[in-house]
Amino acid sequence: MLRDGKLICTHEVKDITPEDVVNSMVGRQIDDLYPAKNDSVDPNGTPLLSVQNLSDSYRFSNISFDLHQGEILGIAGLIGSGRSELIQTFCGLMPKSDGFVLLDGKQVKLNRYEDSLKNRIIYLSEDRKGEGVYLEMTIQENISVLGLKNVCNRFGRLDRKKEKQQAETLSKKLKVKCRDVGQFVGELSGGNQQKVAIARMLAINPKIIIMDEPTRGIDVGAKHEIHTLLRELANSGVGVIVISSELPEVIGISDRVMVMYENTISGELTGDEMTEENIIHLASGIALAPEKKAS
Repeated sequence: MLRDGKLICTHEVKDITPEDVVNSMVGRQIDDLYPAKNDSVDPNGTPLLSVQNLSDSYRFSNISFDLHQGEILGIAGLIGSGRSELIQTFCGLMPKSDGFVLLDGKQVKLNRYEDSLKNRIIYLSEDRKGEGVYLEMTIQENISVLGLKNVCNRFGRLDRKKEKQQAETLSKKLKVKCRDVGQFVGELSGGNQQKVAIARMLAINPKIIIMDEPTRGIDVGAKHEIHTLLRELANSGVGVIVISSELPEVIGISDRVMVMYENTISGELTGDEMTEENIIHLASGIALAPEKKAS
């Protein structure tokens, strides 16, 4: 195995575990690849978010799903199944033809993404470099861009000191590796760019965070840190939706998995039902055989 351009160790496959590989790659002990899940989510309580009968003009028809406070909802499915498009439609990034959204039991209008931001619903695209961060801007500027009013003085002018303090606080919380918050985001590693994108979400005190392929293209150490952060956010009451093509990730991080097939929800899995085999069955449009379901 290599780390920072140096040979760290060599082992026979039979003599090493996945945990050993991870610890050698990051250079420190990581006891659990995924944090403990939240057993206190009440599936019978009023959902934090309820999307009802969502339709667009050509792709979706009468799609409904819920997200509970403190829950991490995973969305799985093959490429082209409509995972990202469904979420982008509900939060106003793509047009819808019908349906409504309830937030804390009250109907809200999310006709545009600006409406979602006002309701503290944040979506982070899988295209980190194209849509997740502004590479030509500094860390400080990236973090404040969604909530500029939070770093303005009483006259409505940007307070650079306040903006810097906010960036330093969030960068420290997310362990962003940088010279200082004045560094350009384009100079950071992929994992640190993703952390800056998350810091920008946290700057507006989100109620719901939606992350599309949250750890694609980043190293295993940064993955662990992001998974831990998402669980901490969920435990604090934030609703989290994770869209992921990596089955171990969607199983390891999620309290419940919603699987999509050809722009429909083909099933939901919880607890011991959340296996790669079950997800692949649902993602392929194959009904689960009773003997394949976990008891």
